[in-house]
Amino acid sequence: MTERTVPIVGMTCAACESTVTAALAGVPGVDRVQASAKKGSVVISGDRLPSDSQLALALQDTHYSLGVNPWWSRDRVAWRDAALGAVVAAIIGVVVLWWEPASGWGFTAASGAMGLALAAAGLGVAASVSSCIATVGGLVLAISATRAGDRRRGVSAHVAFNAGRIVGFAALGAIAASLGSVLALNRMAFAVVLGVVAIATALLGLRLTELSPRVAGWQLTLPGRWGAWASSATGERGGLAGVAGLGALTFFLPCAFTQIAQVMAFASGSAWVGALAMGAFALGTTPGLLALGIAAATSAAASARRPLRVLGAVMVGFAVVTATGLVSGTGLFTLATPAPTERTSNVADGPRGQEVATSTVADGYEPRVSVVYVGEPVEWTISAKNLTCANMLDADSLGLERIVVMDEPVTVQFTIDEPGTYPFECVMGMYTGSFVAIERDAAARS
Repeated sequence: MTERTVPIVGMTCAACESTVTAALAGVPGVDRVQASAKKGSVVISGDRLPSDSQLALALQDTHYSLGVNPWWSRDRVAWRDAALGAVVAAIIGVVVLWWEPASGWGFTAASGAMGLALAAAGLGVAASVSSCIATVGGLVLAISATRAGDRRRGVSAHVAFNAGRIVGFAALGAIAASLGSVLALNRMAFAVVLGVVAIATALLGLRLTELSPRVAGWQLTLPGRWGAWASSATGERGGLAGVAGLGALTFFLPCAFTQIAQVMAFASGSAWVGALAMGAFALGTTPGLLALGIAAATSAAASARRPLRVLGAVMVGFAVVTATGLVSGTGLFTLATPAPTERTSNVADGPRGQEVATSTVADGYEPRVSVVYVGEPVEWTISAKNLTCANMLDADSLGLERIVVMDEPVTVQFTIDEPGTYPFECVMGMYTGSFVAIERDAAARS
């Protein structure tokens, strides 16, 4: 018995492999067929293998043919469908990037545990139709896309995903409230998370658009053990437990509304109140995320190629929005600036030393950098314009304990004895700021 590897154009999934296998298995001389969408080829075995023309004839009634997948498709319909998806993604992107979450929502004064839970649930509803859809939404669509052909399994997977979010968020909320910053990820960790989510979402989205037949033949794999597990969990062979676990891990995905709920849980100082707040938040996100997932699963189950192409373009858009958080949110990609020679405008002399005013805003701190004079007392007042992770910050470099800013401004005192830069950041590592200490006569010398 001999075998031969034959390149096939168009295979992107397990269903494709089954179709090609069935078509070629009936060709005289073929005893065994092994199709691989990942490799874009089939291995045929037999005593007298057929010619390429015979194999091509067997595939003529399918969507597949002999040959190597090109990088870019010439199908105008695919490009048109992707353009429609790009418009949808652009609209969502505008909302995500320019609507300031938590501004004017009035969730800062929730009284008591039930008030906190109601506020968190309201935040969850808002999150499911706004900023969190840029990160969590990519996973939701991935679950639908990788179950395109089994409506029941698609719907049950989304139910498990949201159930995992509710239970997981409650458990992690309890731990967070009890242990404070133990669960906090540093900026580099958040950058890795954002990068993995953006790349994985973009690759899967590009596969669905069918704009790149070569990429469409790739199987989604992510770096590291987490990536392999996540790919398995969202994949068509992934069990409900894996999908539920993935839902629980979305606790760590950066989202402004999630950060607000996490700040509430952190600030409560009570495990059961933290669990109540985070569980209520996840419950609030369920209607929106479940509706998105079931709608996508229904379209996928109908084997409609156009909805899947549009869906793919939306996922690529989600990846772009997520990537913007990698650049703007983590503070890892900032340009070097000249050393300051004057105090910043938010610093003034007062009766007890230098008075510094900082506000927490939707994207961190305003201003992000404050310049003060070295060796002189500083009275730092922090006010909350928005509720995000920035409202709970650590400033170890200034010798300060954790600062929590909710309804009322918080004032702390310190003195910097040596010139230099003294950073601070929110407990989740997402937003950063710093004090720069200079000599008082530096301005005169300049």
